[in-house]
Amino acid sequence: MFTEVKRGYDPDEVDNYIDSLDSVIKSYKEKDNIIKNAIISAQMAADNMIKNAKMQADEYKYQIGRELEKMRAEIERERIKIQEFHETYGEFVRKYLVQPDEKDTSNLSNRLNEIDRLLDELMETDLSPSN
Repeated sequence: MFTEVKRGYDPDEVDNYIDSLDSVIKSYKEKDNIIKNAIISAQMAADNMIKNAKMQADEYKYQIGRELEKMRAEIERERIKIQEFHETYGEFVRKYLVQPDEKDTSNLSNRLNEIDRLLDELMETDLSPSN
């Protein structure tokens, strides 16, 4: 690889080779730094994305929580309306829709028969004007 001289290898060739190796090492170090910086940047970007996603998720949770509370309040208002309707309806039924018993219907039927009989009597009576 190197030319042999009296006391070993040619110093200029060795120096040139070492310089070329130094250049390759320097290039690898630069690439290594670029890769490290890219990893750090990617890690920071990922951390920011996670942070933003958590903040957005927290905001969504808050908004959903508020909507659920609104729904609960609406459900409670409807529950109160239903209870009020039930009470009002119950009062109405108790007040106006009393179930007649057999005795009441029998009395009504007898009275209607009596009215019918009286009407028959009136029909048989001479209703012409008297002179």
